[in-house]
Amino acid sequence: MKKTGWILLIVLVVAICGGVLLFNGYHPAQSPSVSSGAGSASAPSSSVSSKAPSSASGPESVSSLTDDKITEKIKSEIPLDWKKYTLKEQTDNPVSAGGVTYRTYAAWDEDYTEGPLILYSPKDGKLYTYTYKDTAPVLAAEDPAFDKTEHTVTGVVKDGAMMSVQIHTTDGSDLTIRRLGVDLVNLDDGFKVGQNVKVTYTGVYKGNDSQRMFVKKIEGIQ
Repeated sequence: MKKTGWILLIVLVVAICGGVLLFNGYHPAQSPSVSSGAGSASAPSSSVSSKAPSSASGPESVSSLTDDKITEKIKSEIPLDWKKYTLKEQTDNPVSAGGVTYRTYAAWDEDYTEGPLILYSPKDGKLYTYTYKDTAPVLAAEDPAFDKTEHTVTGVVKDGAMMSVQIHTTDGSDLTIRRLGVDLVNLDDGFKVGQNVKVTYTGVYKGNDSQRMFVKKIEGIQ
């Protein structure tokens, strides 16, 4: 009986030790599971933080250049004689279109502006042009106003002023064009209503919009 009792005691101890080992072997297995769970719990946090820069880097968040950088950009990308023209910002009446308020500039020669308004977009950092008869700004790089090819148009003088003259062209447009600082030929007596003239210019006009014209010469003709 004593021998049997010892055997039972040994079996019981082995069983207890085996249970402890099984328990200890099982418990660490929970650790990866918890770690995995913690990793998945942190995923939404990572997802949210990754979305934040996306929102911050959207089109509306494009930073404006400094004043000097905008001026430098305009003079490097708009092909005008910047020794002749002075670039001035139109701060009192900037152009707003499509939900964007543009930094708005004009090219001045003495007391006269020439060409379309030049716009800097704080939304995309690009340059546009605009006249008050446009329905939307035009990408400056695609504006024919700055093409250097010379064209001519003929018409009849409707009215004259100190700095400009209005003519009615043969294609039916009424154009107000610059006369100050322009080469005048056969116009020693000035402009007279009803007088026929030929205008040499670069750029374009559309309808009555002459803001994209750069007049080179006005010649009186018979």
